[in-house]
Amino acid sequence: MERFKIKAFGMLAEKLPSGEFEFPVYGDTRELLDRLEQEFPQLKDAKYTLAVDKQVVHDKQALNGNEEIALLPPFSGG
Repeated sequence: MERFKIKAFGMLAEKLPSGEFEFPVYGDTRELLDRLEQEFPQLKDAKYTLAVDKQVVHDKQALNGNEEIALLPPFSGG
């Protein structure tokens, strides 16, 4: 089975066994998030954003397995 390389940043990296890990490829971002939260229940209560190929994703997006996935903690800007 193909696997994503996922990077977690900030406090999310501290909640997971590693700041960078591999995870099975799923068909879309919603399914990926559901599976991540099943595998790592500590993510359910965490506030974070999913980025695909350096673009923040707000809605369900199809995935093909070649994407760069990142879990981003809350951030502010100005």
